[in-house]
Amino acid sequence: MTLATSLYEIQRQVFRIGGPVLIAIGSVSCLLNIFILTKDTLRKNPCTICLIAVNIINFSYFYLGLLPTTLAVGYNIDPSTTSLAFCRFRYYAAFILACWQASCLILASVDRTLITSGNARTRKRSTSRSVKVSMIFLGIFWLLAESHALIFTDIVEFGYNYFVCFYRPGLYTTIMTYHSFIIMGFTPTLLMAIFALWTVKNIRSIRLRRRRPVQDAPIATLGMITIQRPLALRSKDRQLIRILLIDILAYIICKFPSAIALLYLQVTSNYNKSADEQVIQQSILQMSFFWYFIDNGIGFYKNILVADTFRKELKRILFS
Repeated sequence: MTLATSLYEIQRQVFRIGGPVLIAIGSVSCLLNIFILTKDTLRKNPCTICLIAVNIINFSYFYLGLLPTTLAVGYNIDPSTTSLAFCRFRYYAAFILACWQASCLILASVDRTLITSGNARTRKRSTSRSVKVSMIFLGIFWLLAESHALIFTDIVEFGYNYFVCFYRPGLYTTIMTYHSFIIMGFTPTLLMAIFALWTVKNIRSIRLRRRRPVQDAPIATLGMITIQRPLALRSKDRQLIRILLIDILAYIICKFPSAIALLYLQVTSNYNKSADEQVIQQSILQMSFFWYFIDNGIGFYKNILVADTFRKELKRILFS
C-alpha cells in the first residue's frame, strides 16, 4: 500500500468515524455554552453577546460546513456534485460563517481591551449596544462581500467522470486561495493576537496600580483627602477574559493550518505533480479541514476548565 493510498484511507476513516462524533460533541458544546451564557448574570455583558453569537455560528457551521464534507469524504454522498445551487450555497454559507465567527471573536477581543483600559472614557465605550450594532453591520457586510461564491463556484471535472464542487478554475481559484489565507487566516489571527496581548498588558498595569496605590492616589486639598480608587476587574470580567484568551489560542491553533495548506497548494500549483502527490496533498488539506472544526466543538469543555461560573452552572443543571 502506497503512502497516498494510506493517507486517503486514513482521511476517509477520520471523516467517517470522527465527523459524526465531532458534530455530536460540538453541538452539545455549543448548546450548553448558549444556555449558560444567556443566564441573567452573564448575558448583558458585551463580551458575552459576542460569545453567544460565536456559538450560534459554530452550531450552524457544523451542519452547513462539516456535515456536507463528512458525507462527501466519509460516505461518498455529495449532493453538491449534482446540484449547482447547493454547491454554490454550501461555499457561500461556509465563507459567511467563517468570516462572521472571526469578526465576533475580534469584537470580543476589542471589548476586553476596552474594559481593561486604565482610562475611564475608554472603558465606557464597552457597551452592549455598540457590540450588537457592530455584529449586525459585520453580518450584512459579509453577506454582501462573500456573494461572489454564488456566481463563481462551479461543479468542476477534475478527471474522467470525477466531479467536484470547487472554485471556478483560473484567476478566481488564485484569488480565493489568497482570500482564505488573508481574510480567514492571517488577518483575524493577527488582530486577535494584538488585542489579546494588549488586554494582558492592561491587566498587568491594573495589578501594578493596585500594588502601588499610594503613588497613584492621595491628593490633599483644603484639609480634605481624595483617594483615587484603583481600577479593579470584577470576577465575571476576569473569567470572560480567560475564556476569550483560550478561545483565541484555540482559534489560532485550529484555523491557521488549513489556510497554510491552501496557500501551499496555490504556490505549488504550477509544479508538475504525480497522481500520488496530488492525492497526498488533497488528503492533507482535508485533514487540516477536519482539524479546523476542532475549535468549533470544544468551547464548552474549555470553559468549564477555566471559569468557575461555567462549573457552577453545570452543577446546577445536573443536580437541580
